Amino acid sequence: MREMAGVQLRVVNSNPPQVTALEKSNYRIGRAVVGNQQSRVGYLAYSEATVSTEHAELQWNEREKSFLFRHMSHTNFSVVGGVKLGPGQARAIRIGDTIQLGLLELKVEKSSARVAAPSRPVVAVGPSANTAPSPWQHTVRQLRELHPKYRPLRASSEELTVFTRQFSAMIDSGIPIARALSFFAEGLYRGDLCKVVEGLANRVNGGHRLSHALRSYPQIFSDVYVSMVETGEESGQLSTSLQRLADLQEKQLRMHRRVVATLTYPLVLLLVSITCICVFIFFILPMIEPMFHSMNIPLPLPTKILLASRHVMLPAILLAVVSLVTGWVFRPFVYTFLEKHPDLRARIARAPLRWPIFGPVIRKIAVARILYSLATMLDAGMTLVHSITRSSTVTGNRWIAEQMVLTRAAIADGDTVAAAFEVSGVFPAGAVQLITIGEETSSLATIVKYVADMYDEDADMALTDMANMLEPLLMGGMGIIVGFIVISAMLPTLELINHL
Repeated sequence: MREMAGVQLRVVNSNPPQVTALEKSNYRIGRAVVGNQQSRVGYLAYSEATVSTEHAELQWNEREKSFLFRHMSHTNFSVVGGVKLGPGQARAIRIGDTIQLGLLELKVEKSSARVAAPSRPVVAVGPSANTAPSPWQHTVRQLRELHPKYRPLRASSEELTVFTRQFSAMIDSGIPIARALSFFAEGLYRGDLCKVVEGLANRVNGGHRLSHALRSYPQIFSDVYVSMVETGEESGQLSTSLQRLADLQEKQLRMHRRVVATLTYPLVLLLVSITCICVFIFFILPMIEPMFHSMNIPLPLPTKILLASRHVMLPAILLAVVSLVTGWVFRPFVYTFLEKHPDLRARIARAPLRWPIFGPVIRKIAVARILYSLATMLDAGMTLVHSITRSSTVTGNRWIAEQMVLTRAAIADGDTVAAAFEVSGVFPAGAVQLITIGEETSSLATIVKYVADMYDEDADMALTDMANMLEPLLMGGMGIIVGFIVISAMLPTLELINHL
């Protein structure tokens, strides 16, 4: 367990008292939208509506023996010791300071002896969020969600992309937000997206901002989506932000389709081959086996191996199915275990990047996603630190996302963008050199978008090369297996002919 910092945060005028003891670590402060937010390591979650999902962060300074408060939100304000902070601005906090996050007030105090040190830096406090859900609660919830009545609302990437494009066109034509949402909902006859858009329209009509309404559906609208909308609301260019967001989603959708198209043929080929082999082993071979035994013909070794494989394959298939079901049911416990062992979690997340054939492709796709998301958010007017924080959520790889946290911290400490990207170890040297040029010429967003397009094409070529490599490998592997089966079936037939 980490060493305690001797500092605690107390929610002013809370009944019962809500106190959070802090360790000598870094924390992210935000609003508890759903239970998953509360289970994140290093996340201080509050339920006050005026607190943003990523409102601020606390960074421990070992030399100064104090915390540094840095404001991140573009829509909700922060006041530390009577000083109002803007996005990216920071201020050291001391004992006795009052931190105001929107309408939420926190008091910085010395740790009380009655406050027990948490087993890990996960805190969830607020009027409606007292403790983080346990793994058992997560397990029960996901089992209940199998029933259609309790199934959470979902929307595909294609549906969300179409909605964003059409919604941006309506806003650009001057239609009010609530009316535009109602128009879109009227054009949908069924589906979860219709319910979501109707809910958004009702919340906007009720006086909520669009970004706050979007946070009510975190399983559909990502942090990047909400941040882009927040930036558009703050700058008064909501239609422009939505258009850029639609471009970003279309780019990601095209990349996803290319990945699916590349892997479809090899997977179908593999599935058909395995199915044919299983049919021969479990249905055809048992029909001819009694004939050889009745004639007392000794079976060759390949045929014996093939017959013995029946007794191994069926238990192996059942074991694999049971393992997958058990892993799915108890995955909250696995996530909790990995959260307590960050080194193991990092090794598991980094393992796919080291796979032959697949590893380089996964890294290139992740780099293209990060850079294109970063360029889109910078072009929309978001700050660099905020853009990097949000772009790390689109990688699809936990290790890369954690390395992007190092990049954000390096930039916050005053390093150049190129130096911070180099520290992460994620970006190739060529990308870092181009970003250096963009930083020196004050055209960072343009250069980042150019590099993103370049690596997007590179990822497309890598996918093509991967498909070209997988096809002959699968064909060769299937040829060896099929050849072994043919030999196993032909040898006893030849023995039968010799005995006639």
